[in-house]
Amino acid sequence: MELGNIKTFIRAAETGSFTAAALQENYAQSTVTQKIRAIERELGAELFVRSGRRVSLSSAGREFLSYARRMVALEQETLSNFHGTAEPAGEFFVGMIETIATSRYMEHIGSFLRQYPKVRLHVTVDTAPRLRQDLIHGNMDLVILLDQMCENARLRVLHHMRSEIQFIAPADSMYAHRPVRLEELIEASWILTERGTNYRKKLEDDLAERQLYLHDRVEIGTSKTIIDFVAAGLGLSLLPAERVADAVRDGRVAVIDVTDYRIDMQLQILAADERWLPPPLALLADSFVRGMSG
Repeated sequence: MELGNIKTFIRAAETGSFTAAALQENYAQSTVTQKIRAIERELGAELFVRSGRRVSLSSAGREFLSYARRMVALEQETLSNFHGTAEPAGEFFVGMIETIATSRYMEHIGSFLRQYPKVRLHVTVDTAPRLRQDLIHGNMDLVILLDQMCENARLRVLHHMRSEIQFIAPADSMYAHRPVRLEELIEASWILTERGTNYRKKLEDDLAERQLYLHDRVEIGTSKTIIDFVAAGLGLSLLPAERVADAVRDGRVAVIDVTDYRIDMQLQILAADERWLPPPLALLADSFVRGMSG
């Protein structure tokens, strides 16, 4: 089984299009089709479901994708072992939660890519539970998430640091610029992330222990929109401090000083415990941590 064919399969799986894969690899579309069919003949299984110009992975294709990524990673491990002084290079799959992907933390990813132009990242944005499962199943090489520490023998914590979750209000809110007790906020309108998000769940669980519950809630999937809604005076919310830093600095929202309650999460960089971590990913993790510390 040729690695070149496997890499073409990965590109087609990611893009959902043989045409897009051909453009990325500078091949004719017929060449991509031939490479995919060669793998299918070797495996005795169809890897894609064809629907017009679009393709999607079959059940066999989804299963093979994990193996394909591991084979490419093994090639990179081998080359790194014999060319340890070479410039970091390769393609890697990184997952992160939305609040990190839309925060100033991404500046550290950008700096890393400028420093190492031969490294190519495929970034997936998803929830923390799904990212952990993707890492375990071999669909991700590295994940960066914000959550409480979770013991899992199949995962390795490369780095972690405390991250404060802050309550925010419109800049002219009655709750801004003065000490507030948590129970004072209960009757306010709330703009929250989707149900089950780690820090929202933590807040709701802690409120339930006090026999307190939030009212008049609006759920929004992206932190940017939440900040925009809060800035427009539509309610209160809570988000990671790093995510709201720019909006606070610009005077769009204010941090609420809640005197009797605090939420902290752990910003974590995780790898699969049983798999070798390619040096470029170790460099990426270290660069990200240096940026956070700075």
